[in-house]
Amino acid sequence: MFRRSSVLMLVLSLMLVLTMFGSFLACSTKTMTATATTTATATTTATQTAVSTTTATATATQTIAPKVLTIGIVTPLTNFAVNVSMNYERAVMMAMADENAKGGVTIGGQPYTLAAVVRDDKFDQATAKSLADEMVFNLKVPVIIGPSQVEGPAMIQTTNENKVLLFSMSPTADMINPEHPYDFAVGGIVSNQYATVMEYVTKFYPDAKRVVTFYGDMPDEPLEVGGAQQICKYYNLNWIDVVKFPTSTSDFAPYVQKLLALKPDVVDLSGCGGALGSLEGTMIKQIREAGYSGIIVQPTVPPSSVMATVPSQYLDKIVTNDINIEGSVVSAQYKDLITRYYNQYGDWPIDMFAQSYNGIDAFFQFLNTQNTMDTEQWMNNFAKYKWTSVFGPEAQWVDETEYGINRALIQNYWTSEWKNGKLVTEYANKLPMELWTK
Repeated sequence: MFRRSSVLMLVLSLMLVLTMFGSFLACSTKTMTATATTTATATTTATQTAVSTTTATATATQTIAPKVLTIGIVTPLTNFAVNVSMNYERAVMMAMADENAKGGVTIGGQPYTLAAVVRDDKFDQATAKSLADEMVFNLKVPVIIGPSQVEGPAMIQTTNENKVLLFSMSPTADMINPEHPYDFAVGGIVSNQYATVMEYVTKFYPDAKRVVTFYGDMPDEPLEVGGAQQICKYYNLNWIDVVKFPTSTSDFAPYVQKLLALKPDVVDLSGCGGALGSLEGTMIKQIREAGYSGIIVQPTVPPSSVMATVPSQYLDKIVTNDINIEGSVVSAQYKDLITRYYNQYGDWPIDMFAQSYNGIDAFFQFLNTQNTMDTEQWMNNFAKYKWTSVFGPEAQWVDETEYGINRALIQNYWTSEWKNGKLVTEYANKLPMELWTK
């Protein structure tokens, strides 16, 4: 028999064990609950992070489909002006291809692929006017690139009234003025093309004073003669007169006699290089064959193949805006551009190509800085735009002094000379910038 005290002790011990076991169970339950809660929270957080990361990645990798930005090109692709216009069109197409190769342009976050619609204005004002109407009203282009100064005036009313930017080859007072702010001239200023050659003449041929211009009876003859007179006066050269010949002629001999009767120290070939093409080679030969051994200046440049037709003994004392890309002063960017042209087309360009590319390529780069498709803002902003010129120095729009508005480009900072049958480019000219800037 157990004693009553023993039983009591046994009961108390059992109760203590049960209490401790209960406490153990309670603690275990709390630990498991806490662990489960922590694990669940961690899992939920990890899941949310994963979802957030996936969403962010998807958003970051999501691309905006590019649209097409169509640019109109209106320029003479037939008629005698095709030499200049072909180089102009190629400048636009190369600049466009270069920009598309970099992904096109992005305006306000929207990417665009550049495309062109090309039309031949046949060097005719009525045709140019009709094509401007087609581009603006039917095709809705924001920009037209192309006309020379002859056709340009027929287009400016349509383009300016509808806020379409118009890029012409060369400026004229009836195109570029405060009433026509949407017009930009990328092909250089006429007085600029004269300044490069005449500044060279005064430096290296200081005794040469009498200048006679030799040019065809063409629509831009007053513009060319005006440029020659302005620059000759600036450099204290004596401009004598202009001897004109019919644009239809292929025999310059009778007109060369009239030219030499004026006893020039300098024969200015004016715009012949751009207008006559292959005939300029014939002209130079006939001038030399007539006995003239003095200085000839080429403000505008014919294709390189033209000068190759001139006997080497006549290729001397010809001061030109043509450029030998191996010249010591020529920029790497210019050399690369001209080399790419040759590789693509199998021929060397005239000076108009690089001058035009310089302005058009800048415009495509400029579009990447814009947040709107509003062409009025494009016009205002591009007039203030500056960029690195293919000729080396910084480029900007100038000539408010002459046109009342800065919409023209300075072109060509080098002057060359044909010496003993070779084109030599070693001189970086010092342009009279005060003529074109305020």
